[in-house]
Amino acid sequence: MKVRLVAIASLLFSLCPVWCASQPFIDWSNLHNPVLSFPDWSIKDFALAPRNGVFYVFFSAFYEDHGQLRSHVVEVTTRDFKTYSQPIMNFDGEDAGFTGMCSPDVQKLGDIWELSFNSWGDEQNNSYHQLFYMTSHDLVHWSSRQPFAANLTAGHGVDDLTVTRSGNRYYAMWKEAVNPHGLPRREAVEKSQIPPWNYGLRAQLAEARRLSGPWHYIGSGYPTLNMADGKENGLIHENFEFIWIDGKLNVLSSAYPKGHNAFLYTLLDPNHPLAWGNGMKLDLPTESFNQLVPYDAGAIYDWRKQDGYFYLIYTGHNENTSYAHRGWNRMALARSKDLIHWIPAGSDE
Repeated sequence: MKVRLVAIASLLFSLCPVWCASQPFIDWSNLHNPVLSFPDWSIKDFALAPRNGVFYVFFSAFYEDHGQLRSHVVEVTTRDFKTYSQPIMNFDGEDAGFTGMCSPDVQKLGDIWELSFNSWGDEQNNSYHQLFYMTSHDLVHWSSRQPFAANLTAGHGVDDLTVTRSGNRYYAMWKEAVNPHGLPRREAVEKSQIPPWNYGLRAQLAEARRLSGPWHYIGSGYPTLNMADGKENGLIHENFEFIWIDGKLNVLSSAYPKGHNAFLYTLLDPNHPLAWGNGMKLDLPTESFNQLVPYDAGAIYDWRKQDGYFYLIYTGHNENTSYAHRGWNRMALARSKDLIHWIPAGSDE
């Protein structure tokens, strides 16, 4: 019996390369959007990190907690986008007096993973949204929460941080409130009652030699995000995600107020880091879960080496009344070979 078991094991081992090669990187045909949802959570601001056959999924989760709506930064894992682990992390910053934490972005920076996010809501200490980061070597055990670029952002109201590394420099982009009255965000609202979507929200770009800083604005600090015609599209950009494609740095944004749409921009010349262009709008399919807003708060991953596709993780919703007018958001996947034609999970060519 022992000899027979050894023989069977040897046969299976010899067939493993053939069997493994037949397994798809992602079992696309057997997925269906939304690939992750919760009955009483609205989830958005997605980010992914693959490691050793496991996908680590990060997102904001909005739900009632301790008597009020809070945003939580949540991490779960999956191998197939069909079943998921219980949360590895789920925190809202209440221990530091915040109403919530949200908008996670995860990036591989050398031999560490960096997770960035920002505080959310009306903080009990009357401060503004601030940026934070943590680091990890395995995506499971994380360092303590640290302020990010506080020398530039303290008291400003900032969101949606993304970070990357090139050579011996780190680069960061985030959204900051710049209003026409020259007043801090909260004071401007109190004095003029201007609605939040009329703030002069602008992308900001900074660099540093160390992740811990100090950080410095690059030039004016305001990058231009131009479309293919060389002009800005006049929208407000947020939820930034850096992605390197064929050696060039790109940034994905979610733009509004005309709904929410995905726009991808390329850094045209590394010697002029404020000039981003060749902007293109990503057209995402409308399905049962995203009839009102087809796309919001996503991230692109270049996994062409695995199976020839770019992958996009994103959300959408059908109404704008629940969850403080964010709607019931759920997680979806789409993929593309050219960044133009996007195929939703479960669909073929």
